[in-house]
Amino acid sequence: MDTRIIPVTDFIRKFGDWAEILPSIDKIILTREGRPFATVKASAEIKNEKLLALAGIWKDTKLEKDSLWEKVLTRKNRKNPVKL
Repeated sequence: MDTRIIPVTDFIRKFGDWAEILPSIDKIILTREGRPFATVKASAEIKNEKLLALAGIWKDTKLEKDSLWEKVLTRKNRKNPVKL
């Protein structure tokens, strides 16, 4: 995750845009006169909602097949794949 540093006035003017981006980044540091003023983070519930929205995204794709993951989880020096 990354951190954005923006002026507080930009945050106020474009609050809707920043509110959309906030769940996908770590935090926003607001500055006043070039110095850090406040830190804004999305709540854990909002971050979890965004994560749950992605659940099942691999369904009916190549990434869902166990044979693919067996290849990925098998190292060259290992005879059996890692059990998850």
